[in-house]
Amino acid sequence: MTSGDLTSRDWWRPCSVQTVGEIPPESHALAPFMTRLLASFEDQGHVVRDRSYGDVDLMFMYAHVPDGQAPLRDRIPEQCPPLSVTLRQANGLRRNPAHVVAVVEIPESLSELPHRDVVETARTLMGRVGAAKALFVTRGPAPGRVREVTFCNMEGGHPTEKENLADRLRDRLVTAACACQVADRYDITTDALTAAAWKASPTPERLADAGRRMGQLGLLSAPLRIADYVSPQLADMYEVYMGWKGFSEGMLFAFDPDLQALVVTASGSWDVDKRALNRDQVVVVDHRLREGRLRVLAPEGTLPMQPSVETWEVCALMEEAPTVRVRKAHDGQWVLDPDGEREVPLIRGGIHAHVGVSSANEAAVETVQPDRERFPYGFGCGTDLTVDLARNTIRRSSAVNNTDDPRLYVRWPLLYHGEMAVELWKPGIPAEPFRGLLGLFGTDIRFTPDHVEQPL
Repeated sequence: MTSGDLTSRDWWRPCSVQTVGEIPPESHALAPFMTRLLASFEDQGHVVRDRSYGDVDLMFMYAHVPDGQAPLRDRIPEQCPPLSVTLRQANGLRRNPAHVVAVVEIPESLSELPHRDVVETARTLMGRVGAAKALFVTRGPAPGRVREVTFCNMEGGHPTEKENLADRLRDRLVTAACACQVADRYDITTDALTAAAWKASPTPERLADAGRRMGQLGLLSAPLRIADYVSPQLADMYEVYMGWKGFSEGMLFAFDPDLQALVVTASGSWDVDKRALNRDQVVVVDHRLREGRLRVLAPEGTLPMQPSVETWEVCALMEEAPTVRVRKAHDGQWVLDPDGEREVPLIRGGIHAHVGVSSANEAAVETVQPDRERFPYGFGCGTDLTVDLARNTIRRSSAVNNTDDPRLYVRWPLLYHGEMAVELWKPGIPAEPFRGLLGLFGTDIRFTPDHVEQPL
């Protein structure tokens, strides 16, 4: 269990908090719990507002889920238009808050349900009320008491608190609010690559081959559709007014020595099935961030898709790693050579997958555990804290920084929702990218998509 004062972290800042709407009269445990939670925010130095124009860090809105014999997911009512839209109109909000959290009271303990069930239930609530985060408050045996609270995000995280509920939930929410989204921090450089150079690059096909293999292994799932969680009417509304159709989990990336650039999968929000990629669904980027901004390198005559949200953290990995030299062999493959003509990051490529790992052979792959001292709680993909976490992880890797460490692969769990794994330009690395790395999964790395640890 994590401990300590969250305010001692260098990324912590005071946040602004607001609740909107009325607590459903059937939710007898919510009022006293929310009173304690808001008081906990104030105790840590945050500002709880009665009104705003949406310019707050965290906004709580309430929804009602009726009790019944049906599974929890089936009892979640749909709001059309979404509750977040009507609350914005009713409260005169001029903009969407940075983080909207849907709060519901339920009799079920989500901590007792399988991982998949919790993720699907949370995403159903998010879709039907229009919030990207959800808080399930499980009522206790006595009136006004709470047994546990489960905080869920869109990526699939769902840690449950059973003790010191208000303070620990506050810290989780503040961590989420302090993590700023970076997915819009990019610029496109047109005609940055010649059409001939782009056509000659084998990297898009290698990413496509690896994506197919990941699909076969169970490391990538089918794209998720909003229509899987809401009615056709509401799904159409999301698509027409917000451009949302769905998303896909996971990503792949590889450094291309020919292009001297990083090649990544496009954002899953662009209707990309990463198990069946084509050349138009990968994006070339400069692997060096410039004041936190990403530079997309567009081949001549093309308009690239948006890169995966994990691209910023991947660039951080590349920047933090040492460099090595490679040369092109007679068969066209780039091979490690201390006198080679190209300097490249030590990290050749890698994957991000929304799976849980139960064990890994330390002789074959290094496991770098999360730095729970600096990052005690999780945050979603595509944030500045995720970028910092990537740098922190690479700094602590023996295989990356110790030339005497022979291991070719490094993996680390991302708190609550997935796994990162990379392969290194070192003696013995297979000539074909991804072959050795993906060969670990199911052998030296035991994993399952059906259970991702939710550590306290």
